[in-house]
Amino acid sequence: MSTNLAEKQILKLNDRLSRDISISLTKSEHPSYPSFEDFCDNLNRLVPGVKIARDGDSPENPPQIVIGNGLRYQAVPKGLELPPFLDALTEFSSDTSKAGMQARDLLKKEKLPATLTLFIAPQCGFCPAVVRQLMPLPLVDNQIRLIIIDGSLFPEVAETHKIEAVPTLLLDEEFRWTGSVPLKEIIDTINTRNPASLGSASLENMLKDAQAGRLAAMMLDAGQIFPAFYELLFHPKWHIRLGAMVVVEEIADQNADMTAEVINRLWDEFGRLSDQVKGDILYLFGVSRDGRAIAWLEEVLDGVYNEEVKEAAREALEELGSE
Repeated sequence: MSTNLAEKQILKLNDRLSRDISISLTKSEHPSYPSFEDFCDNLNRLVPGVKIARDGDSPENPPQIVIGNGLRYQAVPKGLELPPFLDALTEFSSDTSKAGMQARDLLKKEKLPATLTLFIAPQCGFCPAVVRQLMPLPLVDNQIRLIIIDGSLFPEVAETHKIEAVPTLLLDEEFRWTGSVPLKEIIDTINTRNPASLGSASLENMLKDAQAGRLAAMMLDAGQIFPAFYELLFHPKWHIRLGAMVVVEEIADQNADMTAEVINRLWDEFGRLSDQVKGDILYLFGVSRDGRAIAWLEEVLDGVYNEEVKEAAREALEELGSE
């Protein structure tokens, strides 16, 4: 698509927006970031009603353009992908879009959070139609995230998820569609899937949305620790670990068997964790009310660990002793 044609398409957005809107650009140290910044600057120049906020909190994260709470473009919308991106901005500015109302009617109110990850490529002729089909979901339901990833910009991410063709859609790392993406089947899966199938991305989003209590209740109701939950306890970011620790504290107050399962896993993984994470894990031993943790904490005190880790072990032993 020529530059002139792209600019003409963008300029038409001035007449399509129902109101001024604000989207955000996540700053990043990734080498593709300047192309994201150039696109957003040009978009704002041509359509002043689209305000661009810069999010600079996580430069280690990939650059992305965020529309609303849940639509995230880890792709520079150009060529075939520009029209559906402009459609998304139009949808975001409107409260009465037909596509949005249809999606809202199909989605159950009482359902699990969902993270959809769609891999695309700039020259893919089928990808824009899939983007258009899925795009209303995160705009009408704040329990849904849709992350659109250009696999050619982020080949390491595509390789991690074993992406061999586009479009490929993942739902919580558990379900996968390649090529044809049947919307009703996707929504039915979102509405009815087993809570234990939730991926780490959806669980992380729950913590970011201050839903630690809901996550604890879901696992207590299911009588099990969801497999992906452990990734949050080992997460390198403190605020994610903190949310996960709050979940474990609530479980420890109500279910000894589930708490025992958690600390068994934490001790199994203890040796490979960073010192910072080790301290948080030892805190959970202290609130676990599990007498077996005493021997593990004493082993830490007798072992080759730095003083901060040992101090965390001492505090956990004091906590257990006060129970």
